Amino acid sequence: MSGRSNEQWLQELQSSGEEQLEALDTLRDYLLRAILVYLHKHRGDLANWSSGDIHQFAEDMSQDALLAIRQKLDTFRGDSKFTTWAYRFAINITAGELRRSRYRDLSLEGVQEQESLLLAEVFRDTQNAGPEIATERQAFIDLLSRIIREELTERQRLAILAVHFHERSMQEVAEKMGINRNALYKLLHDARKRIKAQLQERYISSGDVLALFETSAKEISY
Repeated sequence: MSGRSNEQWLQELQSSGEEQLEALDTLRDYLLRAILVYLHKHRGDLANWSSGDIHQFAEDMSQDALLAIRQKLDTFRGDSKFTTWAYRFAINITAGELRRSRYRDLSLEGVQEQESLLLAEVFRDTQNAGPEIATERQAFIDLLSRIIREELTERQRLAILAVHFHERSMQEVAEKMGINRNALYKLLHDARKRIKAQLQERYISSGDVLALFETSAKEISY
Protein backbone atom coordinates (compact mmCIF):
# COMPACT_ATOMS: atom_id res chain seq x y z
CA MET A 1 0.00 0.00 0.00
CA SER A 2 0.93 3.69 0.02
CA GLY A 3 2.25 3.86 3.59
CA ARG A 4 -0.47 6.32 4.61
CA SER A 5 -1.30 6.58 8.28
CA ASN A 6 -4.90 6.34 9.49
CA GLU A 7 -4.99 10.10 9.82
CA GLN A 8 -3.70 10.59 6.27
CA TRP A 9 -6.30 8.23 4.83
CA LEU A 10 -9.12 10.12 6.54
CA GLN A 11 -7.73 13.52 5.61
CA GLU A 12 -7.20 12.68 1.95
CA LEU A 13 -10.48 10.82 1.46
CA GLN A 14 -12.38 13.70 3.01
CA SER A 15 -10.52 16.37 1.04
CA SER A 16 -11.18 17.39 -2.56
CA GLY A 17 -9.41 17.65 -5.87
CA GLU A 18 -6.40 15.61 -6.93
CA GLU A 19 -5.49 14.56 -3.41
CA GLN A 20 -8.86 12.91 -2.89
CA LEU A 21 -8.90 11.32 -6.35
CA GLU A 22 -5.48 9.76 -5.80
CA ALA A 23 -6.53 8.35 -2.42
CA LEU A 24 -9.75 6.95 -3.90
CA ASP A 25 -7.87 5.31 -6.76
CA THR A 26 -5.35 3.76 -4.38
CA LEU A 27 -8.06 2.48 -2.07
CA ARG A 28 -10.12 1.10 -4.97
CA ASP A 29 -7.11 -0.81 -6.28
CA TYR A 30 -6.44 -2.23 -2.82
CA LEU A 31 -10.05 -3.33 -2.39
CA LEU A 32 -10.08 -4.94 -5.84
CA ARG A 33 -6.93 -6.94 -5.07
CA ALA A 34 -8.28 -7.98 -1.67
CA ILE A 35 -11.58 -9.16 -3.14
CA LEU A 36 -9.85 -11.07 -5.93
CA VAL A 37 -7.65 -12.88 -3.40
CA TYR A 38 -10.73 -13.68 -1.31
CA LEU A 39 -12.64 -15.04 -4.32
CA HIS A 40 -9.74 -17.15 -5.58
CA LYS A 41 -8.44 -18.49 -2.27
CA HIS A 42 -11.50 -18.72 -0.03
CA ARG A 43 -14.39 -19.35 -2.41
CA GLY A 44 -13.88 -22.77 -3.95
CA ASP A 45 -17.62 -22.81 -4.61
CA LEU A 46 -17.02 -20.42 -7.53
CA ALA A 47 -15.00 -22.94 -9.52
CA ASN A 48 -17.52 -22.79 -12.36
CA TRP A 49 -17.06 -19.03 -12.77
CA SER A 50 -14.80 -17.83 -15.57
CA SER A 51 -11.86 -15.59 -14.75
CA GLY A 52 -13.65 -12.79 -16.57
CA ASP A 53 -16.80 -13.24 -14.47
CA ILE A 54 -14.78 -13.26 -11.26
CA HIS A 55 -12.87 -10.12 -12.21
CA GLN A 56 -16.02 -8.26 -13.25
CA PHE A 57 -17.74 -9.26 -10.00
CA ALA A 58 -14.70 -8.11 -8.02
CA GLU A 59 -14.75 -4.80 -9.88
CA ASP A 60 -18.41 -4.29 -8.99
CA MET A 61 -17.87 -5.22 -5.36
CA SER A 62 -14.82 -3.00 -4.98
CA GLN A 63 -16.86 -0.06 -6.26
CA ASP A 64 -19.75 -0.88 -3.90
CA ALA A 65 -17.31 -1.23 -0.99
CA LEU A 66 -15.65 2.08 -1.85
CA LEU A 67 -19.00 3.86 -1.78
CA ALA A 68 -19.94 2.23 1.54
CA ILE A 69 -16.59 3.14 3.08
CA ARG A 70 -16.92 6.78 2.04
CA GLN A 71 -20.37 6.91 3.63
CA LYS A 72 -19.06 5.37 6.85
CA LEU A 73 -15.79 7.26 7.27
CA ASP A 74 -17.11 9.02 10.35
CA THR A 75 -17.55 5.66 12.09
CA PHE A 76 -13.85 4.75 11.84
CA ARG A 77 -12.36 5.00 15.34
CA GLY A 78 -8.79 4.00 14.62
CA ASP A 79 -8.88 0.76 16.60
CA SER A 80 -7.13 -0.96 13.68
CA LYS A 81 -5.30 0.07 10.53
CA PHE A 82 -7.58 1.88 8.13
CA THR A 83 -6.86 -0.67 5.42
CA THR A 84 -7.86 -3.52 7.75
CA TRP A 85 -11.14 -1.75 8.48
CA ALA A 86 -11.70 -1.16 4.76
CA TYR A 87 -10.84 -4.79 3.97
CA ARG A 88 -13.57 -6.02 6.31
CA PHE A 89 -16.08 -3.77 4.59
CA ALA A 90 -15.14 -5.19 1.20
CA ILE A 91 -15.25 -8.83 2.26
CA ASN A 92 -18.54 -8.48 4.14
CA ILE A 93 -20.18 -6.76 1.16
CA THR A 94 -18.80 -9.37 -1.24
CA ALA A 95 -19.86 -12.34 0.89
CA GLY A 96 -23.32 -10.87 1.38
CA GLU A 97 -23.85 -10.31 -2.32
CA LEU A 98 -22.65 -13.82 -3.15
CA ARG A 99 -25.06 -15.26 -0.62
CA ARG A 100 -27.98 -13.33 -2.09
CA SER A 101 -27.19 -13.84 -5.78
CA ARG A 102 -26.05 -17.43 -5.55
CA TYR A 103 -29.23 -18.67 -3.95
CA ARG A 104 -31.68 -16.33 -5.64
CA ASP A 105 -32.81 -18.97 -8.11
CA LEU A 106 -31.96 -22.01 -6.02
CA SER A 107 -34.71 -24.59 -5.62
CA LEU A 108 -35.91 -25.47 -2.14
CA GLU A 109 -34.31 -28.86 -2.60
CA GLY A 110 -31.02 -27.10 -3.25
CA VAL A 111 -31.38 -25.18 0.01
CA GLN A 112 -31.14 -28.45 1.90
CA GLU A 113 -28.48 -29.98 -0.30
CA GLN A 114 -26.04 -27.14 0.43
CA GLU A 115 -26.78 -26.81 4.13
CA SER A 116 -23.23 -27.29 5.44
CA LEU A 117 -21.72 -24.89 2.91
CA LEU A 118 -24.35 -22.29 3.73
CA LEU A 119 -23.70 -22.46 7.48
CA ALA A 120 -19.98 -22.05 6.88
CA GLU A 121 -20.63 -19.00 4.68
CA VAL A 122 -22.69 -17.31 7.37
CA PHE A 123 -19.63 -17.43 9.62
CA ARG A 124 -17.17 -16.82 6.78
CA ASP A 125 -14.84 -14.60 8.85
CA THR A 126 -13.55 -17.62 10.77
CA GLN A 127 -10.24 -17.58 8.89
CA ASN A 128 -9.48 -14.11 10.31
CA ALA A 129 -9.56 -15.37 13.89
CA GLY A 130 -6.74 -16.97 15.86
CA PRO A 131 -6.42 -20.77 15.69
CA GLU A 132 -8.11 -21.39 19.05
CA ILE A 133 -11.15 -19.23 18.26
CA ALA A 134 -11.33 -20.59 14.72
CA THR A 135 -11.45 -24.14 16.12
CA GLU A 136 -14.23 -23.21 18.54
CA ARG A 137 -16.21 -21.50 15.79
CA GLN A 138 -15.91 -24.50 13.49
CA ALA A 139 -17.02 -26.79 16.32
CA PHE A 140 -20.14 -24.67 16.79
CA ILE A 141 -20.87 -24.67 13.04
CA ASP A 142 -20.61 -28.46 13.03
CA LEU A 143 -22.88 -28.71 16.08
CA LEU A 144 -25.50 -26.36 14.65
CA SER A 145 -25.46 -28.23 11.36
CA ARG A 146 -25.99 -31.52 13.18
CA ILE A 147 -28.86 -30.11 15.25
CA ILE A 148 -30.59 -28.73 12.17
CA ARG A 149 -30.07 -31.97 10.28
CA GLU A 150 -30.97 -34.44 13.04
CA GLU A 151 -33.32 -32.67 15.45
CA LEU A 152 -35.66 -30.74 13.15
CA THR A 153 -38.35 -32.11 10.92
CA GLU A 154 -37.73 -31.86 7.19
CA ARG A 155 -40.13 -28.92 6.86
CA GLN A 156 -38.70 -27.14 9.90
CA ARG A 157 -35.21 -27.55 8.50
CA LEU A 158 -36.25 -26.22 5.13
CA ALA A 159 -38.00 -23.20 6.66
CA ILE A 160 -35.03 -22.28 8.89
CA LEU A 161 -32.47 -22.59 6.12
CA ALA A 162 -34.51 -20.76 3.49
CA VAL A 163 -35.61 -17.83 5.68
CA HIS A 164 -32.79 -17.30 8.16
CA PHE A 165 -29.75 -18.37 6.15
CA HIS A 166 -30.73 -17.97 2.48
CA GLU A 167 -32.56 -14.73 3.41
CA ARG A 168 -35.56 -15.57 1.28
CA SER A 169 -38.78 -13.70 1.93
CA MET A 170 -41.49 -15.23 4.05
CA GLN A 171 -43.94 -14.93 1.17
CA GLU A 172 -41.67 -16.73 -1.29
CA VAL A 173 -40.89 -19.60 1.08
CA ALA A 174 -44.54 -20.02 2.07
CA GLU A 175 -45.59 -20.17 -1.58
CA LYS A 176 -42.91 -22.70 -2.52
CA MET A 177 -43.81 -24.87 0.47
CA GLY A 178 -47.50 -24.67 -0.35
CA ILE A 179 -48.52 -23.20 3.01
CA ASN A 180 -49.70 -19.83 4.29
CA ARG A 181 -47.58 -17.35 6.22
CA ASN A 182 -49.10 -18.28 9.57
CA ALA A 183 -48.14 -21.91 9.06
CA LEU A 184 -44.61 -20.82 8.13
CA TYR A 185 -44.37 -18.66 11.25
CA LYS A 186 -45.34 -21.71 13.31
CA LEU A 187 -42.72 -23.86 11.60
CA LEU A 188 -40.02 -21.25 12.28
CA HIS A 189 -41.10 -20.77 15.88
CA ASP A 190 -41.01 -24.50 16.60
CA ALA A 191 -37.68 -24.91 14.83
CA ARG A 192 -36.03 -22.05 16.76
CA LYS A 193 -37.44 -23.41 20.00
CA ARG A 194 -36.00 -26.84 19.24
CA ILE A 195 -32.58 -25.44 18.34
CA LYS A 196 -32.50 -23.36 21.53
CA ALA A 197 -33.43 -26.38 23.64
CA GLN A 198 -30.69 -28.48 22.06
CA LEU A 199 -28.10 -25.77 22.66
CA GLN A 200 -29.21 -25.31 26.26
CA GLU A 201 -28.84 -29.05 26.84
CA ARG A 202 -25.20 -28.51 25.94
CA TYR A 203 -25.00 -25.40 28.17
CA ILE A 204 -24.67 -23.04 25.20
CA SER A 205 -26.59 -19.77 25.32
CA SER A 206 -27.25 -17.25 22.54
CA GLY A 207 -24.85 -14.94 24.38
CA ASP A 208 -22.10 -17.55 24.12
CA VAL A 209 -22.69 -17.78 20.37
CA LEU A 210 -22.65 -14.02 19.81
CA ALA A 211 -19.46 -13.72 21.87
CA LEU A 212 -17.81 -16.45 19.82
CA PHE A 213 -18.72 -14.77 16.53
CA GLU A 214 -18.80 -11.18 17.73
CA THR A 215 -16.80 -9.79 14.81
CA SER A 216 -18.21 -11.81 11.95
CA ALA A 217 -21.64 -13.29 12.45
CA LYS A 218 -24.91 -11.63 11.69
CA GLU A 219 -27.26 -11.64 14.68
CA ILE A 220 -29.23 -14.85 15.13
CA SER A 221 -32.32 -14.95 17.33
CA TYR A 222 -33.27 -18.30 18.74
